[in-house]
Amino acid sequence: MEFRPDHKFVVARRFKALRRKATLSQSLLGEIIGICRQSISEIETAKVMPHESTWDRFCDLEGKHKQPRMRLPTVWR
Repeated sequence: MEFRPDHKFVVARRFKALRRKATLSQSLLGEIIGICRQSISEIETAKVMPHESTWDRFCDLEGKHKQPRMRLPTVWR
């Protein structure tokens, strides 16, 4: 997995950016990666660093979200 950045603010920015891009609430992001909403809030405000296992799950989600979406044809034959 990707190494976790040393600075809390870099991690906070990545969490916020993914959550906003994916239009997820803190609660839903927390549910997806297995932590509570309060933990997401503390990470996004740079109060704490995520645990390594949380970071790994976040990076998996971030990687999946960056993959191109499959486009379906508009006309079916």
